[in-house]
Amino acid sequence: MKNIVLYKSKYGNTLQYATWLSETLGYELRDFKDFKKREIKNYQTIIFGSGVYMGKMNKLKKVLKWFNEKPIIIFACAGNLNVEKDIEEIKKANFTLEQLKYHHFFYLPGGVDFTKLKGLMKSMVKFFINMIEKKQDKTPDEIAILDGYKHPSHYVDKKYIEKIVNYVQTTKQS
Repeated sequence: MKNIVLYKSKYGNTLQYATWLSETLGYELRDFKDFKKREIKNYQTIIFGSGVYMGKMNKLKKVLKWFNEKPIIIFACAGNLNVEKDIEEIKKANFTLEQLKYHHFFYLPGGVDFTKLKGLMKSMVKFFINMIEKKQDKTPDEIAILDGYKHPSHYVDKKYIEKIVNYVQTTKQS
């Protein structure tokens, strides 16, 4: 049977991780939009990766619906560098406890670069930033948001796929 890494990437961080996983494991690589539900039966191991936008993983609802009878490996790629509180929030916002027991979840740090935003999202973020800038007594989170807006971050590193690679190699030997 074949194995595949599926991804949904807006700004390239998730695609980079998916590419590294595909190359390292020797798996097929494909954008989720080009994958059909009827193909599930053709694959033994399936990995799905998605970016996190406003706390939600892109296309995850569809993925969880499609893979409700086949456990898969799922990774989220977001803007923080392994902040456990934020990772727990991503889990709570996107999965039920049953889904987290059924599928295997990983977090991979991505980055934040507001210069890549377009359209409505760019306008909404700019409006939000303007509101924070006008505040007199900013919270530590608001100060961090402003700093992130002015100073893009990029944490993508191949070393972060090691946990997923180890998990795949361990479960294949079982």
